[in-house]
Amino acid sequence: MTVTLQTVSVRTVKKTDEAEGGPSGSIIYFLNKLAARFPDKEFSTLAYLYSMNPPKNIKPLPNVNIMLCDIDCYREVPLTDNPSGQHFMKALEGWSAISDNIFVWDYGINFDNYISPFPNFHILQANMKLFKENNVNMHFSQIAGSKGGDFSELRSYVVSKLLWNVNCNVDSVVQSFLAGYYGNAAPFLYKYMNLQEGALVGSKIGLWIYDTPITHKNGMLNPNMIKIYRDLFDKAEQAVSYDSVFLKRVWQQRLSIQFAELEIARTGDMTNAKRIKDELELFRKRAQILGVTALNERNNTVEEYCDLYLKRNIPNPRKSLAANASVSYTLPPNKPYDKIADVALTDGLLGGATFNESWVGWEKNDGEVIIDLNEIEDIETIEADFLHKLGSWILLPKSMTCYISTDNINFTLLGKVDIPEDRSPEVKYASYEVKALQKTRARYVKIHLGNVGIGPAWHYGVGYPVWLFMDEIRVY
Repeated sequence: MTVTLQTVSVRTVKKTDEAEGGPSGSIIYFLNKLAARFPDKEFSTLAYLYSMNPPKNIKPLPNVNIMLCDIDCYREVPLTDNPSGQHFMKALEGWSAISDNIFVWDYGINFDNYISPFPNFHILQANMKLFKENNVNMHFSQIAGSKGGDFSELRSYVVSKLLWNVNCNVDSVVQSFLAGYYGNAAPFLYKYMNLQEGALVGSKIGLWIYDTPITHKNGMLNPNMIKIYRDLFDKAEQAVSYDSVFLKRVWQQRLSIQFAELEIARTGDMTNAKRIKDELELFRKRAQILGVTALNERNNTVEEYCDLYLKRNIPNPRKSLAANASVSYTLPPNKPYDKIADVALTDGLLGGATFNESWVGWEKNDGEVIIDLNEIEDIETIEADFLHKLGSWILLPKSMTCYISTDNINFTLLGKVDIPEDRSPEVKYASYEVKALQKTRARYVKIHLGNVGIGPAWHYGVGYPVWLFMDEIRVY
């Protein structure tokens, strides 16, 4: 059978989207044509990010399924209780008014850091009730299938129970599972869960599916709370020390706090390198014993993380002349990465793969920064550290050009490095340096970063602005 579809011009698509208030207009228009042509078939489309909001006038035909995704929502409170959730609820209510064929794709774990603490059990039932009340008859809860995720077994169990009966007693379900899965350690893990949940809500810090523990280092993962969590896990291990099965299950859940401590440690005082190395080695060893390998949805491994941690975060004895130097910008970074821009490039703290901490970012445009070393120094090498993360549209800069000055008025070229294009999907960090032929006297260092600007033809963001991110400048 041959199916002929009428060619639709870009102008027609644009006109439809304008009339319908967004891209879902042309999407539903197209799918309705297919659905009418094949009434015995079901057609499904994602209402995702740019297409999340329903059209103003067009209604999906009964055999057009709307797969609505709440990826942008924060999860420290139910969907009705914070701005990101309220925005999603407005979209859900809009789709509910025009369709009885809605599939919700819900997200319930940290995809950048599976092992990181993610206390969202208190919102699961409230959100699922909202879905049911708004004509949702299909539900996919993406809560990670990798071994070692934060309470991954318990979370799967609770969500499954709610899918059968959205009015079930969640607290009873949780306690029943804990008792069966962790034995005598259950009371300590139950207390840990409740304390962490309370600390999260009390902190008023959002819980994001691309979070880092560093986001919560002054909230649910502050030093006092970490001490309490450690004590509870010590007691949990002691309570099941007689049973290797229960003990290993406690070890697996404890990985989340070990990981959180390691991540937070690299943003503070790293002078006690031996203690940090010992904790890193215990984290690595426990993960090996338990068969926990994947750290995130990109399948970066625990082994890779530990190796990179040693290489990247343990203090370098070589002292940078730019340490804690003052920073100014002639081409400033974009919001919200400008908030820490006055300190982030010279504080000695390196960012992680989650780019919401320690990074200074420029979208589309070049960046230019001036470092004041406070006095005239002998300068030979200027080094900068960048993030490469194609999946988040973060590309390496195309060039780094360095200038020096004694008066912050007259600058001379120290050198330039052209940075090769990197098409690797791997998330990684890259350092580049400009080195003079001989030491030169200067007080001010100006660094110009050439941004790729627009997504190249090989990148799926082709034609759209891309980012460059830098987290540290070192001068030797």
